[in-house]
Amino acid sequence: MKTKRENYSRAIALGLLTLSLAACDDAREEQKVAIDQVPPAVKTTIEEESKGGTLKEIEKMTQDGKTAYGADIVMNGKEQQTLIAEDGKVIKRGAKEEEHDDND
Repeated sequence: MKTKRENYSRAIALGLLTLSLAACDDAREEQKVAIDQVPPAVKTTIEEESKGGTLKEIEKMTQDGKTAYGADIVMNGKEQQTLIAEDGKVIKRGAKEEEHDDND
């Protein structure tokens, strides 16, 4: 059984990974990938997360040497995004954020 301290530490680590991936668009590399191009653990998570819905797109994101995968999934007519670590653990899930152009 995991202690509260272990869970808290894991939450902080995942939060920091999320922040590091999202903090700077300039330092982040993104590329669209197919489901057969992701690690097996990520593929399993995507398949579980998209049950009852439709997988729209997968993006591989790398920043500061850390890689994660963003899966855009349509469920009940609403698009959501799930951020998944290379080991298959869900980092974050929620409504898909609209992309903003800095030139506006």
